Amino acid sequence: MANDQFIETFREEAMELLEKLESNLLELEQNPTDRELLSAVFRVMHTIKGSAAMFGLDRISEFSHEVESILAALRDGKIPLSGPLINHTLLARDIIRDMITSGEPEGNELPADMLGFLESFRKTVGFSDEEEKPAVQAKAKAPAVDNRPVRTWFIRFAPDKDIFMRGTNPFSIVQELAGLGEVVCIPDVERIKPLSSFDPTECQSELYVFVTTKADENELRDAFIFVQDFAKIDIECLPGDEEYTPRKLGEILVSRGLIETDKIENAVSRQKKLGEILIEEKLVSKTHLKVALEEQKLAQRALKGKQMAADMSTIRVKSEKLDQLMALVGELVTIHARILQTTKLYNENDEVLSVIEQFGRLTDELRSNTMSIRMVPIGTTFSSFKRLVRDLSAELGKNVNLVTEGGDTELDKTVIEKLGDPLIHIIRNSLDHGIELPEVRKERGKEEAGTITLSAAQTGASVHIVIEDDGNGLDVDAIRRKALSKGLIKSEDVLTEEETFALIFAPGFSTKETVSSVSGRGVGMDVVNRQMELIGGTVSIESKTKEYTRIILKIPLTLAIIDGLLVRIGEDYFVIPLSVVVGCLEYAREPGKPEKGIVIFHDRQLPFINMHDYFGLASPRPAIEQMVVVAIKNIQVGVLVDQVVGGNQTVIKPLGKLFRRAEGVSSATILGDGSVALILDVEQIMNAAEKLEV
Repeated sequence: MANDQFIETFREEAMELLEKLESNLLELEQNPTDRELLSAVFRVMHTIKGSAAMFGLDRISEFSHEVESILAALRDGKIPLSGPLINHTLLARDIIRDMITSGEPEGNELPADMLGFLESFRKTVGFSDEEEKPAVQAKAKAPAVDNRPVRTWFIRFAPDKDIFMRGTNPFSIVQELAGLGEVVCIPDVERIKPLSSFDPTECQSELYVFVTTKADENELRDAFIFVQDFAKIDIECLPGDEEYTPRKLGEILVSRGLIETDKIENAVSRQKKLGEILIEEKLVSKTHLKVALEEQKLAQRALKGKQMAADMSTIRVKSEKLDQLMALVGELVTIHARILQTTKLYNENDEVLSVIEQFGRLTDELRSNTMSIRMVPIGTTFSSFKRLVRDLSAELGKNVNLVTEGGDTELDKTVIEKLGDPLIHIIRNSLDHGIELPEVRKERGKEEAGTITLSAAQTGASVHIVIEDDGNGLDVDAIRRKALSKGLIKSEDVLTEEETFALIFAPGFSTKETVSSVSGRGVGMDVVNRQMELIGGTVSIESKTKEYTRIILKIPLTLAIIDGLLVRIGEDYFVIPLSVVVGCLEYAREPGKPEKGIVIFHDRQLPFINMHDYFGLASPRPAIEQMVVVAIKNIQVGVLVDQVVGGNQTVIKPLGKLFRRAEGVSSATILGDGSVALILDVEQIMNAAEKLEV
């Protein structure tokens, strides 16, 4: 049982690493000279190999080892970075993902299809180094994981003058140290004599070497085993991560005995950089200053790494547990409202009310913390589409760039999980139907490379995700012809542009005449519409022929709990999301005069919406009403209601199928007395109000 838990942990971490690998590979394709990205790709494969071996997942470990060997040759400059190499590495990533998710028992040897893939991979990228060529037929057992801490060592290597005559090259020792970890070498070139008296047979320089490695002192000294009798070798371990503190340059120089404290203090008192002063007055050599600066840089990097590790400390929790926690918090919010309502009815004493208020504050804090745990940035979802755009554009013979904006916008994780399929269908349609072939774009005066822009922004209690392409736009005539052939409309029907665009959401609707692997089967936009309905969102389309298509998804920020303002309209109660509320004011009608539909708020004239008229209520209006001023996209409008009851923690409940298309409401909630209040869709009310005579 415990072993199963460990393997499940490996799978979760490996899937995250594979997502990171895909992202890094796609970035590396755009920035082929970025050595850090190349190192990151290699590290991911190395980590997966080692972790799989540790848990006895030999097939994954062996396959990862084979791919890692090819990436090592790429990192070391033995093979060039190329498009085929990126393609094959992405395919290898997919194979590893499938091996992780399939749950197949691990065998002792790789299957024939994987061996064939690896052989093809090596031939494609020109991997032929015999010393490091992976043994395909032999099982590559991953080495044991080295759990020793990474430490930084400072080495002063001062060889004798006649070391060259003994057949030794000091830099070969530095190369051997580089095999143990990251190395920074600083030669003391100031000791070298001028050319007039230079003797090439003499070694006239010392070497100062910083080595960041898991190796211990004995392993470092082994590199000097053949020169230890005719060289001075000092090896010092710099402070560990837990001991690192920011150190000033002067402190490092004094601690190494290179300068006295009083000289540092005198130099610091001047308005110049310390290093410049010390060099000008010849208090330290340029080489010693470089050594001290490098030590300072390493200490700062280690301290930064330690802080990042502390910031990134996390604990893994299954999403089901978060869902259960959110459900319990929702019930707790409802119970608190019922207790408060009941207490007010029975006029309990002040002490009881005080306890209930404190209970309410704790409930509110618990709700906020639980909500923050569930909120995740949408940028990760956006990044996952880079591979989709890359592969499909190549398949379709098009040149398409994906631009993402607003990736730091946060959404409830359950909402993000339900966004995957709709976004995939929209992007596939943009690639196939929207973006033109390069030669067509050139004829139309466009750049040959098309652009799909994926952006997100929060607006009140919802998030707007916009998918826009600069391609063909929607063909209104083609949509109408297809709708007629499918019997969706009649020839005499007169449709607005918006109503025509909405026809593409019908099941089985596609304007493409031929079926391909990308589209043409009539499956896609109906999936988008259905998924939006399931999460309480909406989808709208804007387009201009031969210029652009813009699809806007309006999605609730969360499917759980929001802060709301409880209002009464007639005999019914409604909730307005507090995030869109700007303010409230009283409104009194002038007897005998018609309403102008305008109210003054903060010295500005604002239109308002009479909710009695909007919902067609026959109940009488009170003499003095309440106006709630709301704002959507920086546009302010008044919402006229009978009474503002007060703040309300609203546990969102979805509407049944019967009320799903009801205008002006998005969902419902349960009040403290057990009755139901509908949650107003303020944006929909504002849009529809333009058609009303208010």
